[in-house]
Amino acid sequence: MLNKITYIALGTCMLLLAATVAVPAPQEAKEKGPKDQAEYELINKAFSAETPPKTKLQVLDEWKEKYPESDYKDDRVRVYMRTHQQLGDVKSAIGVAKDILKTVPGDFESNYLITASVPGLAAEASAYYADAQKSSNQLIGGGVDAQFAAARKPAQVSDDQWNTAKTQTLISSHQTLGWIAMQKKENETAEKHFVDVLGINPGLGQVSYWLGNVVLAQGKPDKNVLALFSFARAAVLDGEGALAPEGRKQVDEYLGKVYSAYTGTTDDLPQLKELAMKGPLPPADLEIKSKAIRTFEAEKKFREENPLLSQYDDLKQTLLGATGDETWGQLKGKVTPAMALYMVGADSARPQRLNLAFTADGPTEVVLNLENRLRGAPGRGSKVKFEGVASALTKEPFQLTLTGGKLN
Repeated sequence: MLNKITYIALGTCMLLLAATVAVPAPQEAKEKGPKDQAEYELINKAFSAETPPKTKLQVLDEWKEKYPESDYKDDRVRVYMRTHQQLGDVKSAIGVAKDILKTVPGDFESNYLITASVPGLAAEASAYYADAQKSSNQLIGGGVDAQFAAARKPAQVSDDQWNTAKTQTLISSHQTLGWIAMQKKENETAEKHFVDVLGINPGLGQVSYWLGNVVLAQGKPDKNVLALFSFARAAVLDGEGALAPEGRKQVDEYLGKVYSAYTGTTDDLPQLKELAMKGPLPPADLEIKSKAIRTFEAEKKFREENPLLSQYDDLKQTLLGATGDETWGQLKGKVTPAMALYMVGADSARPQRLNLAFTADGPTEVVLNLENRLRGAPGRGSKVKFEGVASALTKEPFQLTLTGGKLN
């Protein structure tokens, strides 16, 4: 999938460009023509779509050797370029394209071949980054519009074919620039071009996945929504342009990990995937709360709903903190603020001592010795409000003992 769209566009454009080249007839002698019948026959073989590429390369070499100054040497070099491309000899094709650009600056076909071919060189592509960037920028900067002007469309090419080739060329140019920027870790530049690609064709799962990676690599919290949304898009997108099923599965597993790490949960992930199916970029108002924000909001809500429980927890954390000994010295022998905890044990059915915990099934953290015996013990797990005189403290495990306790 790495360069599927690029190669489709390359093949389409090459076919359309080849269709515009006419094989000269022997009798043509206006501006240019074959030197003789022998050259015409070589030209015919070189230009024929039925000539196998390997054979065509031999014909081109023979033609070049016998007729080095042919009127069609400029056409010949283009056929060389196309034939190398057909044979999969990308480096040779790029070499010919660069030679053409020396004599015909801005040549569309040469620029496009370089643009479309360089990403396929993988580990060897870095040697051609500058060439591909220059060619892609020339195409985006006017080369595409000039090449695909309506007046230039060959009669045998339909409007749909012509417009499709134009669109695919723009996609390929931005995709190549984004891919190169990604390899060079120029992540903001890569992001821009991948967004441009998705603006032209929103159905490219590979580009959505790349976008997620380059955005995440920037380490900017305000862009985390775009990164997570892009991964979700790559994971759920189906149909033409989508990743293969195995690729989508891998992206989905990765999405689960990064989403959970960022948010602390996967509860909202199905909703994100559903939203990602609707478009290539997240809505402007989409919010994905981080784990820190969710924790803060949960704590805030807990405090609002459990003020006395929170007051106990604040006291506990202070006693265990750096100023704990100083705070205990000030608290010991004095009545604590009103607090609340959960009942987890008692000394009898009519208790005078209660064991209290921060959670309904947690360990005893406060031993409350009541001022008066109760007629009946509070239900286990019930929340009780209390105060008492601080008399003893153990930090490990934490246990605060109160005397003269009262239930509020």
